[in-house]
Amino acid sequence: MLDGKLLLCLGLRVHPMMHQAPLWLMAVGMGVYQGLNPPVAWLRAVGRGLETRSTLAILGKSGALAFGHFLSMVVLLVPMGVIIAALPSTVLPMDVLMRIGWVLSLMLICFGAFKLIRPNHPRFIARIPPDQSVRWSFSMGVTHCGSPVMMAPMLINLIMVGSWISVFGVSSVSRVASATLLALVLSAAMSLPLFLIGSTVAVTVFRLFGLRAITRYWINFDLGWAAMFIAMGLMGVVMR
Repeated sequence: MLDGKLLLCLGLRVHPMMHQAPLWLMAVGMGVYQGLNPPVAWLRAVGRGLETRSTLAILGKSGALAFGHFLSMVVLLVPMGVIIAALPSTVLPMDVLMRIGWVLSLMLICFGAFKLIRPNHPRFIARIPPDQSVRWSFSMGVTHCGSPVMMAPMLINLIMVGSWISVFGVSSVSRVASATLLALVLSAAMSLPLFLIGSTVAVTVFRLFGLRAITRYWINFDLGWAAMFIAMGLMGVVMR
């Protein structure tokens, strides 16, 4: 993280509550939560295991689902990070960047409220063939889960408080490369826990419970996911 005096010299005003550790923990926590979510992470993997009677098939299915979710975030976060890093401070001042983050936080609140009212999956997702796991997970991440929207304010916060923020003498190419890396790592910080937790749950259900766990027990994680959107949006507004 940049020294406070250096930030002041650069004209960057960073809220004292904004630091990196909670942001990364939030990203990992969201990945864990999604990994526990049956429709997103492990239900299809269990189905693949029951079909093939293979643990490796479960891991492959879980990996494909996590990769699709990863791509759904990359397509938004990487271009956003590159644009922010490429534009000079005269075009995109820190105050404007903070306002953009505020607007995105409001979008999180609206999206969470929408998911509370209409928690159903988009119908077109059901028409994606079962063997196209990456495509299905990508579509789920972009539409139903809204993970890219949730991670966008976090990316802006990390840009404002991260040590990669450009200082005088650092080339624009280096800034863009650093922003790209940051966006990829942030996407992986959510996707990797999703894969690990989803795979663990899928293998456990497959080996110990089978169809009994699916037919007898069910937890609706969508309500909690919608509430998390609203909570993160409110936190983003308060922090600004």
